[in-house]
Parts: sequence; structure tokens; C-alpha cells
Amino acid sequence: MVTKREHSVRGVIPETDYSPLEPMTPQTDSRFDPLDPGIEVFLRRQGVTGDYQLMPMPGGANNRVYRVSQPAGDLILKCYFQNAHDPRDRFGAERAFYEWVWSQTIRWTPEPLAWCAEKRLGLFTLAPGRKLSPDEVDSARVGEALDFLSEINAARDLPAAQALPLASEACFSLSQHLDCVDRRISRLQLISSSEALDQPALGFVKQELSPAWHQIRTAIRAEAAASGLPLDQAITPGHRCLSPSDFGFHNAILGADQRLRFFDFEYAGWDDSAKLVCDFFCQPQLSVNRRHWESFLGQLMNRVKADAALPARARLLWPAYQIKWCCIMLNEFVRSERDRRIFSAGAEMSAERLAGQLDKARQALRKAVETLPGEA
Repeated sequence: MVTKREHSVRGVIPETDYSPLEPMTPQTDSRFDPLDPGIEVFLRRQGVTGDYQLMPMPGGANNRVYRVSQPAGDLILKCYFQNAHDPRDRFGAERAFYEWVWSQTIRWTPEPLAWCAEKRLGLFTLAPGRKLSPDEVDSARVGEALDFLSEINAARDLPAAQALPLASEACFSLSQHLDCVDRRISRLQLISSSEALDQPALGFVKQELSPAWHQIRTAIRAEAAASGLPLDQAITPGHRCLSPSDFGFHNAILGADQRLRFFDFEYAGWDDSAKLVCDFFCQPQLSVNRRHWESFLGQLMNRVKADAALPARARLLWPAYQIKWCCIMLNEFVRSERDRRIFSAGAEMSAERLAGQLDKARQALRKAVETLPGEA
């Protein structure tokens, strides 16, 4: 049973853009049935009894997140998305990563209190916190991110660490990285041409994004050959890193103790450090300035046992990952991905939302074509 005292001393869970100026109203939300007997049983087993309320938390793009409001202290309930079109086990990946982190007494993350595999539920503690502002993403905060990465990789050789899964879309050779972006481009080619809201996105993919990716992919292959970097040679298992995946300050909050807490590990696992680096600098929600690139790379190499070719490989892949993030911005235009957004947000995508995502993708593409290999 979770006691009130435990609430006060355990880790924190982010409030996902919750602002005290935007009060949340307790409600029965159409996205999620709080009367589901299995969910009630799960909560009751964790000591959540009597008069409690579920309040949806804004900001999530993949899953449903709820604040469990009760007299003994508030908690967070997370319901993980899954459907036939997207077989990735977000629940299993996040559970494995959290359990590994907490087994190693690493305290950079919220503490998981309980899991329910049948319902794909996770229960966490909650404490106040806020997102960083763009001007707070400085060298000190980048250093905190490196400290977290260092701690989760410190015991990487233990059997429990070795048993962790591969990260989602894990890549271990240059050709695998390029193939990953190829698959995302191909999937966007399947955007419906019959939907009025989708037609501008499909036109952008075919007329701008795909040709730009062909140019960038060709340049990467040529630069790799000129640099003596084999396209198909995989990094050894000893040079892989344990990656939180989708790692950046968009998935972090600043706690009352002025320390960052990182969250959202649904894609975590073993991966190439080059992907971790590129995603860290590419994620658009709370950008990391490229002036930190060399320092971040240099420190990361020593902390995660990276191979000597990591700097060259990351530089080469930088524009490829900019294209990948263009694709991610267009996820809502793919039916299976739109289902996931609807699952988390509880409503159909608005025309304004879709137009905004397309505009972001256009801007990101312009930046990508400005940083071809050899120019980054």
C-alpha cells in the first residue's frame, strides 16, 4: 500500500505543462472510463481507495496521463497506447527502463509505484515542477543531461542491463540510420489523397520532402565514402549505449529543489550514441543550441564507452535526423499515428493543428537542407 509518508519522500512525476493558472476540473473524461473495474482494482491495490478523482493532464502526445487526486496525496496514472497498426510495446519499454534506473538508485526520474500489464497502466508519484524556458537551456542544464546519461550507463555491463531491449528504431550502422528515415518517408507517401485536410501534406511530402531526402541521403553516402566510414559496418555491442530515446529538455521538468527530472522512456533501450546525440539536438519543442554540440559529444564519448568514430558519424547523420524530425512532425497525417494522437488527446485533429504541424515541417526542412554533410 502507498502511504502518505511515502508520497512525501519519493520521486516526482512531471505535471506535463500543467500550470496553476489553468486549473484542471475533475471530470469523467470520454477518453478513459474511470469506472473500468480493472482500473479501479489496480488503484485500490495501491492504496487508492475512497473518494478519489481522475483529472486528465494536458500535453501528452502518445498516451493518456491522469492525476489521481485523493486525500492521502496525489499520484499520476499513465495509460499506454497500443493498437494493431503500431506494435511497439511502449508499456514494456518504459517499465523495463524505469525498473533498471531505480534498481541502480538513480534518482533523476519519477519513481514508479506499480504496473498493470493487462491494462497497460503505470502509477507514479507526483510533485510540483515546471518546464524549462528556452533561455534556461544552458551549459549547466546540458551538463545535467550528461550526468543522467552517465549514471544509466555506469553499470551497463551488468546482466540486468544487458537484458534491456533495443531502443525503438535502434540503428547500429550508417545504412540502418538511412533506412530508418527511408521507411518514414515511405510511410508518409501513404497519406490519403482523398482527405482535404491531408492533401497539402501529401503534396509537401512528394514535392519537397522526398526530393530533399534523396539529395541529403546521396550526400551522406558520398561523404561517408570520402571519409572512409563503411555504410554497412555496425558498431560493436560494447560501443552501444543505454539510451532514454526521445531524450531532451522537452521531456524534463525543473523540480522545487532546482534539479531536473527526466521522464517518458517509452522508446528506451540499447542504441547508437549517434542517434541519441542527433535526437537531443533535433527535437524541436525545447531546442538545444548547436554551440553545445562539441562539448556534449566530447563528454558523452567518455561516459558511455562510445567508439572513436562517433563524432564523425553523428556529424554525418545530423541532416538525416533533421529529416526524420520533419517526418515526426507529420505523424498526425498518417492514420495509425493519428489514432495515437486521438487516444492521448481525446478528439479528432483540428484543421489548425494539422496546418501548424505542416508549417513546422516546412521550417524544419529548410534548416535541414542548409546543413548538408560537410557543412554541419
